[in-house]
Amino acid sequence: MDVRAVPSPDSRRAADILTMYRLAGKADGVQALLRWLARRTGCWVGLVDLAGGVQEASSRRYDSDVMALVADGLRVMRERGLRTFVVGESPGRSGALLAVDIPGDQPGSVQSGTVQSGSVPSGLVLAVVGPDPLGTAAPADAGPLLGVSWSAKETERTRRRVEVADARGREAVLHLLMSGNLTTAHQIAGVLAPRLYDPARFHVVECGVDRRAETIRICAELTGGRAWIVRCPVYSDHVLVVASANPVPADARPLEAALAAEIEGCVVGSGDALSLRDTAVGYEQAFHALAVARGRAERWARFDAALGLPVVAGRQGRVWADHLLGPLSGYVPARGTDPDSSTLTDTVRSWLAFSSAATRYLKIHRNTLASRLRRVEALLGLDLELVGDQAKLDLALRIGALPRGTDHGPVGMAGLALLAPAEDAFEALLRLPAVRQWALTQLRPVYEDAPALETTLRTWLRNDTRLSTTAQALGVSVTGARKRITRLEQVLRRSLLRVPNARHDLWLAVEALDGGRPDRNF
Repeated sequence: MDVRAVPSPDSRRAADILTMYRLAGKADGVQALLRWLARRTGCWVGLVDLAGGVQEASSRRYDSDVMALVADGLRVMRERGLRTFVVGESPGRSGALLAVDIPGDQPGSVQSGTVQSGSVPSGLVLAVVGPDPLGTAAPADAGPLLGVSWSAKETERTRRRVEVADARGREAVLHLLMSGNLTTAHQIAGVLAPRLYDPARFHVVECGVDRRAETIRICAELTGGRAWIVRCPVYSDHVLVVASANPVPADARPLEAALAAEIEGCVVGSGDALSLRDTAVGYEQAFHALAVARGRAERWARFDAALGLPVVAGRQGRVWADHLLGPLSGYVPARGTDPDSSTLTDTVRSWLAFSSAATRYLKIHRNTLASRLRRVEALLGLDLELVGDQAKLDLALRIGALPRGTDHGPVGMAGLALLAPAEDAFEALLRLPAVRQWALTQLRPVYEDAPALETTLRTWLRNDTRLSTTAQALGVSVTGARKRITRLEQVLRRSLLRVPNARHDLWLAVEALDGGRPDRNF
């Protein structure tokens, strides 16, 4: 005769408690416990607040009768200050309500099983509704574990909220630095810490989405707290670092080299040591250096500094830029709710740098971006689908961002000033000897080191830097065209495929040497 041992109630309860402890230790301990309780009791199980709102439940599906029963029981608990209450609807269905204590909450004073203040201390109640909600001791035993798991969950939520708030604050400081609003940036940085150091060097670390937290920690350790570290709002695998240009100790290895050594697989691009007012320039330099670093065994690179075209253009460039940007600078919207000149300028500057990713950088909808760009096109008479018009506007904005001198005398190049049409003034600007020398410097690496890629570069520019039409014009696959342009990145030491890239400078350089025909040889 097969005689099987029947577990005693005490041993079954002990097994239940062990199971609940194991479930409570999971990341989703609250949900795991509620689902297990539902299976163990055959009831609907949920955590509700004193107003009857369901915070967590074993199932998302529950009928109105269940909630009506729970609401009746909660009303009695509030009125009488009870910590437990059983409410019965029918012999086949009733509800058990048990107060859940959350560690760290201030408990009310309890007298004879009631809360003197008339409220449940934690504000959470375990509700078990079904044929026999108290058929086992599991609901009562689960209460303390639910309280601990809920506390852990709320602590994690709070930690994440603090991290999000901190990240947004740091991103806001980055925006202020990029737009040149140094006073406010210093004020916010002083609260969040660390303070901003001037001069600084911009670094872009490409590390993978899942390694950004580790990268931020290592950056903070290597810089000794002398860096402003931000999760890139545009690229989810980038960390941006604005670090003091004076390392501590003074003989320390470069931060970019240290990061590449400490973080396996990361790639680092760094700009020049610049004033904080030139943070936007530093970012573009670091991004271009990043493109070069991807092709290097050491996985890091510094920007190959060369005098920028806005500076080379001099006062002649200032006159031309002021003339081109005049309609935008003086724009006053018809309605107070419409974007003003400053908003339109910030928008188009971000779009020129990040293309469609400007929506993530500016936190605006793509339709809002498109609407603002159409307004800029109408004001300036440009077609921003064309890389040439983009390049002109980008140059004008960069010239406009330079500090203004006090000398307003004649500019030379007769007719360049406001006496000539905008296009004539632009062509005269590109004919300046200093500008043509700058252009030759930009393009010499292709001419001397990779002449076979000259056709690729010109075709890419002639097709407004669109990869698909470039590939078609070259008679190669899109993958083949991408490989050629990747090779150009290494030759030119500039980013070309990912924004911000050097497409505008390259178009201007070719235009300056060709006198208006970007398909002519150097």
